[in-house]
Amino acid sequence: MLQEIAEQPAALEKTIAEERAKIARLGEAIKQRDVDLIVLVARGSSDNAALFGRYLLEITTGIPVSLSAPSVHTIYQAKLNLKHALVVGVSQSGEGEDINQVLENARDCGAFTVGITNEPASSMVKLVDETLLMHGGREQSVAATKTFTGQMLLFYMLASALSTDGKAIDYSAIPDLAARALEQKPALVELVQRYVFMENCVVVGRCLAYANAYEFALKLMETCYVVAERFSSADFLHGPLAMIERHFPVIVFAPPGAMLEGTKDLISRLQELHADTMAITGDIDTAVMCTRSIIMPRDIDEFLAPIPYIIPAQIFAALLAEAKGLDPDQPRSLSKVTRTL
Repeated sequence: MLQEIAEQPAALEKTIAEERAKIARLGEAIKQRDVDLIVLVARGSSDNAALFGRYLLEITTGIPVSLSAPSVHTIYQAKLNLKHALVVGVSQSGEGEDINQVLENARDCGAFTVGITNEPASSMVKLVDETLLMHGGREQSVAATKTFTGQMLLFYMLASALSTDGKAIDYSAIPDLAARALEQKPALVELVQRYVFMENCVVVGRCLAYANAYEFALKLMETCYVVAERFSSADFLHGPLAMIERHFPVIVFAPPGAMLEGTKDLISRLQELHADTMAITGDIDTAVMCTRSIIMPRDIDEFLAPIPYIIPAQIFAALLAEAKGLDPDQPRSLSKVTRTL
């Protein structure tokens, strides 16, 4: 897992080089189809990447985006009106049976389909109109790391190709920002010792950082066996805040931008409750408010933060698993490809 985390800058760089021209052509083709709805279908870490894609695509393209409920297609076999829809399947292996069934049904319902995968010879590739590939090589660890950020990057590239009114995001700096994020590892080796006996926690993020909260919580659950709940900082105040008591661990993604002030308000409330707070942030004022912090470079833009901000979280999960005497590469009860209907 740690080795594959370290491979991410090179994997991201190669993905940009290999897929840029294809995605530009795809963007033009999709614009000609009068698409008025985008549907994303995924499971697990890929579903978290799709959650990020939903926010990014809606902000930059103005097209409504929905996260698919696969059972609507696979169990209830509903026929939806998707004549003006773009349906994007996201799967590391390309072998998720339910994801592929949704893509097949979506094509029958008139949708234009795109697959995002790490495996060019997978079943998904044979089903879709176009395929976008990650170029990080085979992922061996059960816990997804480089495929997760690869999927996020492809959403950046797709959003840029579909964007309107000058809202395209320049994603070219992301591989370098990912490399800078890896520099956090020495500090994290020391930081995880504080959390060796953690059994429960909450992870919070909002908007573009919301998917990071989901992904970090998933990594803690699958590699460290920590019961990790994840929330939007807005939703967290509507009830779940009641579970917080003295020293309860709350991990907060606090990147720069429009969400930061609201996140700081939440941290202030958590201070009043004497929670144990850890922030992943580039804002020094936010860092000072928390019990512990992972300090990110201050110059990382709000829209570029999701990938570099998830990398310290991946490292934290891998190191915490090892500190707990666990093997993050072989989580109990799990396998690399999970088949569901």
